Amino acid sequence: MSFEQESTSDVLVRLKADLATTNNTATTIEGSFNADMLTANSIEFGQAYNEINLMIEAAFAGTAWDDYLTMRAAEFGVIRKEATYAVVMLKITGSAGSSIIKGSLFATASDMRFHALADATVSADGTVTVKAQCETTGVGGNVEAGAITKIPYSIPGISAVINESAAADGYDVEIDAELLKRYLLKVRTPTTSGNIYHYQQWALSVVGVGQVKVLPLWAGRGTVKVIIVDSNNQTASDALIKVVTDYIETVRPIGATVTVTSPTPLTVNIKADALGMANMDKIKATVNEYFKNSGFGLQSISVARIGKILLDSGISDYSNLTINEQATNLFLTDSQLPVCGEVVLNVS
Repeated sequence: MSFEQESTSDVLVRLKADLATTNNTATTIEGSFNADMLTANSIEFGQAYNEINLMIEAAFAGTAWDDYLTMRAAEFGVIRKEATYAVVMLKITGSAGSSIIKGSLFATASDMRFHALADATVSADGTVTVKAQCETTGVGGNVEAGAITKIPYSIPGISAVINESAAADGYDVEIDAELLKRYLLKVRTPTTSGNIYHYQQWALSVVGVGQVKVLPLWAGRGTVKVIIVDSNNQTASDALIKVVTDYIETVRPIGATVTVTSPTPLTVNIKADALGMANMDKIKATVNEYFKNSGFGLQSISVARIGKILLDSGISDYSNLTINEQATNLFLTDSQLPVCGEVVLNVS
């Protein structure tokens, strides 16, 4: 037996037919009591059919959404990853002996706020380094180096603040598509005795991990290399690598030697002769988006693919296209993650 969605009009036709069967003298012309009554009921029945259809969709992972997908995945031990707070090291300048109290507030020019995670005291050289956490969760807290310069509320003896390195490890809550991907990996791939699928699932279960490659026997018998990028498809921080390493150490088979790494950024410079108008910012942004979405899975950077991006940017033609000074595809290793560097177009 299969469920068939029925519209309000379908239900109304059937209700009128049922009424005619039981009372063939009852009128159902528009405006009559019977017509109004049956129309009102058909609307409710039609809504019930809609709700039943949604219940069926919610019951299966492939069509479920939000909390329904969360609950379905949890039945198999796949837990949706929560959003996290970005953290950053702040260099604070002030008078020697001045105190920073845990919770002290610092911010960017756009008012992205960070709170000190511990008490600290300015040293004799007039500076102190404090770890701080973003006030809100998500990738928005991963501000660039030099962005945190404001002290919203005066702190006695403190004159300046700066983050010399970018904030990191702020991630948005796992979206449905990524949760479904992990769920399907769990139910469709056999995990036994620390095989490749086991290491993939272990690494992907850690909050902040976006994609994983597993290289078995990479340095001889009993060795496993787990290569990760974060949920933003960027090089994982040392803190995230440590979390993954520590977790895998608690679940791996006895005797396995596991190394967790993340690919380092590889600057990719693009040069070409171009015909027509060129928007350099658009080209660089498009290339970086391509690298962000596909870079971890690429074995090489295609000259033809870069050429297509150039044509899609608005130029009418190009020639002498090179990637890192070579006119052929640029091959990548597992330890490299491409990032767009300089884009130079000689426009005529």
